[in-house]
Amino acid sequence: MTDPFRNPLKTRLSQGKPCIGAWLTSGSPINAEAMASLGFDWLCVDMEHGSTDISHVEAVFMAVERHGVAPMVRIGNLDGDLARRLLDLGAAGIIVAAVEDAKAFEHVAASCLYVPNGHRGVGLSRCNKWGDDFDDYRENFRPLLVPMVETRAGVAAAADLAALPMVDALFLGPYDLSSDLGCVGDFKAPDFIAAVDSVRMACGGAVKALGIHQVKPDAEELQDRIAEGFTLLAYGTDVVAMRYALDGVREIGK
Repeated sequence: MTDPFRNPLKTRLSQGKPCIGAWLTSGSPINAEAMASLGFDWLCVDMEHGSTDISHVEAVFMAVERHGVAPMVRIGNLDGDLARRLLDLGAAGIIVAAVEDAKAFEHVAASCLYVPNGHRGVGLSRCNKWGDDFDDYRENFRPLLVPMVETRAGVAAAADLAALPMVDALFLGPYDLSSDLGCVGDFKAPDFIAAVDSVRMACGGAVKALGIHQVKPDAEELQDRIAEGFTLLAYGTDVVAMRYALDGVREIGK
């Protein structure tokens, strides 16, 4: 099947197919490669909460790409220069934490897109094989761009964010959103459910994908999220998955 965006993850998401990924918080290429070998669609280097800085991102990208997995990055603020550098290193897309304003996100997005759609700088870098794929990448590649909705203000801005043509999905951060709503960790609280429904309606109205972090690495709960209409799904984190698998050791032999 033809990939109109030169970006299989973006194409898959535009077709309404579930795209399952996870957060990489440890910065370890070994952890990243081990997870990539399990069949994820994408893995996201977490530069908001994780230990990875930009000097280590390239090694993680190489580790996941060898298994055909799309490398993503989450950045902690509206930093267009950082987003552009990460794309030059080969990121398939950028997730931006705690976005509350469509105009502000539009400015970041412009840093991720080439003229005439934005003002991303043109250079020879890893993303275009240091020039070997220069024209193809510049003319055809489109990054996945995803603002996170994690606050009341973000929920209020959801419709405007979803309406932006360069936005592919809105991604709910359940812990931060529930915290801002005064019900931290309670994903069944009426205010939280109402906020999720509001973001869902915004995505539906703009025909954009809806994403969420399935915090607990539980396959049945992941299936529940897919049944609820989420198509961009972060299934736990590398460190959380390890702790979940090893949980209970304190009680063994006591």
